Amino acid sequence: MLAVLIWGRGGVLDLIELKHQVRGLEAEVKALQQNNDGLKGDVNRLQTDPSVYEGPARERFFLKKPGEAVLYLPHGPAQKAPPGPQKGAGQKDTSAPASEPPPPPPARP
Repeated sequence: MLAVLIWGRGGVLDLIELKHQVRGLEAEVKALQQNNDGLKGDVNRLQTDPSVYEGPARERFFLKKPGEAVLYLPHGPAQKAPPGPQKGAGQKDTSAPASEPPPPPPARP
């Protein structure tokens, strides 16, 4: 009878395992609640503070405010193209010459 209480179905070992699972699930719920609270804060900021989304939107869509001058600068030093496959004997160079990226669209009035 003692063996059934310890190792049997619904015994002490099963109870210990279930308590361990409950602790793990409680920790997961707590982490998800913290993540949810952070997301609620993000939503609140997006709804109440236009500067949160205004800057990225203006950069992405090249927008400007009235009376504002926009200056477009390159993102960094010119980067060389990554090295291509090695040319073997008798192979021609078929790579196209490097061209500069097109200029950004003109600023909207």
